[in-house]
Amino acid sequence: MNPNRTITRMKIVFIVNRKNNRAVKMLPGLERHFRQTNPGPVQFLTTERKKHAIDLARESAENGCDYMIAVGGDGTLHEVINGLLQSSLPAHKYPVIGLLPCGSANDFARTVHVSDSMEDLAHLIETQTAQKIDLGQIVLKQTGEVRYFINIAGAGLGGEVVQKMEQSSGMLGPGLNYFRHIFTGFLRYVKKEVRCTSSGWQWKGRLLQMAVANGRCFGNALCVAPDARLTDGLFQVTIFGDLSVWDYLKNLGNLKKGVRINHSQITYYNAKEVWLESKVPCSIEADGEYVGLTPATLRVLPKAISFLMPPETS
Repeated sequence: MNPNRTITRMKIVFIVNRKNNRAVKMLPGLERHFRQTNPGPVQFLTTERKKHAIDLARESAENGCDYMIAVGGDGTLHEVINGLLQSSLPAHKYPVIGLLPCGSANDFARTVHVSDSMEDLAHLIETQTAQKIDLGQIVLKQTGEVRYFINIAGAGLGGEVVQKMEQSSGMLGPGLNYFRHIFTGFLRYVKKEVRCTSSGWQWKGRLLQMAVANGRCFGNALCVAPDARLTDGLFQVTIFGDLSVWDYLKNLGNLKKGVRINHSQITYYNAKEVWLESKVPCSIEADGEYVGLTPATLRVLPKAISFLMPPETS
């Protein structure tokens, strides 16, 4: 965004997840509020299919806008980020990204302390309260595919849970569906031998779950990376190794509280880049969306975008 532009000339694009009932119900009031209060052009785009937000975000960025707001959950924001970074725009011309969270988990919103209030969102825009934050990049070796994430990428159980959720009907609703797949995943998941390598450390062993974290929370408010910061140019990497179901359940309370867990099979590292490999392919997800299989490289893109949020606190 050009800081010399006046707020009266700002163009805002909202990308709304049409499959999200809360987002759809919010849309009429959202349109009224911003058309009445924003002196510049406002555009509302709704998704028609899975991954449609990627196309809408890429096209909107290339057509020109100052703010691009994802209206939905972590998955909608994930698609918007990927659309933006797939665009032909140079990074210095990216619009400011924002989020009006109305998903089932809203884990990234917990990290950046943004609410589902359209008045709060309007205030962030009016005051131009945005921070430069990092993103993550995933490169899959087998296909060469590149994906981006804003919150957390996971390998192991989480990747398989997300894949199974995407293949299921979802009749129970996203929250119950997630916990059903987590529960059955614990019972059936076969831990794979995984090697994770960074410049200053290496981990190898039977893996239950790995979180390569830009943000702090995933899995519906599990604070798996309590020391992660969006502005430090580093991932916090949290590894749950050969952990039993019982040990995981015993520590759910600490995960909810954001407390580091003292356990021989739970380790914490920092990294700018990690290389994941395994003899048996291991599933990878990012921001709750299935990405693919190991081997893969994950790296930090420092201060890649501007995001509507108050300043980070320690």
